[in-house]
Amino acid sequence: MQSEIRMTFRMPPDVEAFLTAQADHNCTSKNAELVRAVRERMQRAQATTGVQFGDPSPAAAHEAARKGDPVTHG
Repeated sequence: MQSEIRMTFRMPPDVEAFLTAQADHNCTSKNAELVRAVRERMQRAQATTGVQFGDPSPAAAHEAARKGDPVTHG
């Protein structure tokens, strides 16, 4: 079973309106749209930095990305 983390956060009204519109358009939930958007961003970051996100050592991955080091963890 995959673990899940629950969190609450704030967003500007225009972002919430866009999120709602995307969820309605794609017949998905707002949560599904948030996960999709973050995963797309993760893929772009991995493609440009070489850092594999989801690594057990996110602090090291973040530091490597900040420095510009193309490091792949795995």
